[in-house]
Amino acid sequence: MSIQKRLILSNIFMIIIPVVIAGITLAMFIMGPGAQSWETMANLFRDENGAFTAQSLMQTLDLRGDFDATLKEMTAAGYHFEVTVNGEIQFSNLTDSDVAAARKAIGSMYDDYSSNYAVTERKTSVVRYNNAEDNYMATAVHTRDIPRSRGTSSYMERYIALYIGFLLLIIVGSVTLMNIAMSWWISRNILKPLKQLSTSSNLIREGHLDFELTSDKKDEMGEMIRGFDEMRRHLKTSVEERMEYEQYRKELINGISHDLRTPLTSIRGYVEGLRDGIANTPEKKAQYYEAIETSVRGLEDLVDNLTNFSRVEMGQSHLAMQPTDLTDYLRKGAAALQEEYTKDCVSIRTVLPEKAVTVMMDKKEMDRVLRNLLDNTIKYRTRGTSNVTIAAAEKENGRVEIRFCDDGPGVREEDLDKIFACFYRGDEARTSPGSGSGIGLAVVKQLICQQGGSVHAENDGGLVIVMELPLLEGEEHGA
Repeated sequence: MSIQKRLILSNIFMIIIPVVIAGITLAMFIMGPGAQSWETMANLFRDENGAFTAQSLMQTLDLRGDFDATLKEMTAAGYHFEVTVNGEIQFSNLTDSDVAAARKAIGSMYDDYSSNYAVTERKTSVVRYNNAEDNYMATAVHTRDIPRSRGTSSYMERYIALYIGFLLLIIVGSVTLMNIAMSWWISRNILKPLKQLSTSSNLIREGHLDFELTSDKKDEMGEMIRGFDEMRRHLKTSVEERMEYEQYRKELINGISHDLRTPLTSIRGYVEGLRDGIANTPEKKAQYYEAIETSVRGLEDLVDNLTNFSRVEMGQSHLAMQPTDLTDYLRKGAAALQEEYTKDCVSIRTVLPEKAVTVMMDKKEMDRVLRNLLDNTIKYRTRGTSNVTIAAAEKENGRVEIRFCDDGPGVREEDLDKIFACFYRGDEARTSPGSGSGIGLAVVKQLICQQGGSVHAENDGGLVIVMELPLLEGEEHGA
């Protein structure tokens, strides 16, 4: 049930339940022990001058015989009265003027001693109570000359105060109980989850994200708690990614600084050697100039690789994707690379399918991938020569696998996933100036992934770079 419906029902119950409880209680009282009192109260509403009060007092006097209390009540109500038993006067404070006023008001009825009546006429009230069984008769008269006591309540006022007070007590008690019950309900279903959210927000503000919020409620509060926890997980992921990026950025800056410092230090040393006359022969000068040129080419390669890596990583590389026969491309490309890298003592062998295998790729960027892989092989080999195998084969999942294998020292198993990180060389001390820029494999990964492929590394008699590209639709399994 939604919170909105709960609040609506709560307000309805706050009104209906107390009224129903009060109504049931009043009905039970009227139909039970309070029936006679209720009837008396109804008659009291019709007694404007206290006639019914006087009649009730005289009836009570007949039952109890308490003259003192009755006299006090009758005087307060503004009545004089007379009581006779067996024709003899037991008590009377009626005056001649009272009797005259009564006879004037009701006439011959005053002399009718057999009836019970209460008559008000011309501001004079006459009340007659007759109990024939006990030969008991009482007559009460009120005239304008008989004062009533101020602040004295009549029976009617007493009954009204009693019943109204009782009803108010029931209503106030019912409303209080309902408020307590509804407050507990709202506290359990709304305030408690809000407190949980407040505590969680304080934890997040303090940087604590390793907690979990759960709720099995199906209302808006449950949705809010689950949404808050989803936000917490997303924030935690963002923080972790930011920390990883910050670490990556620091390593990138350190790597760039190192790779710039090494050739610049070399250039500075050779320039100082030329300036100080250390290179004092034409042969030495030529050697120094060649070393300076080599270092400058290294700087150019580093800047070029950084530019390419930045362009690819930021998505600014615009690939010229086109259908390409991968078999033909690799066969011709390996031949061209063999001719170019012969001077570096590299031997390239291919293991390719006999049929055409068509993929969508950018030939220019794939050339860069193969060159970077060959340069990486040369930089990390431990012998003077390198044997490289480029193999391709279709897979069952609609992709083609390209394996670039060398006979170098390989990489530690725990570092296989790290070699595609920028500036990774497998040498934490980074003391080898000839290790290259450490960007080549990072560029390889970015370029392959941008063409819809994937890449990972293995050890198999050397380092194996495994690349996968999707086959052109309709080319799967020789289609």
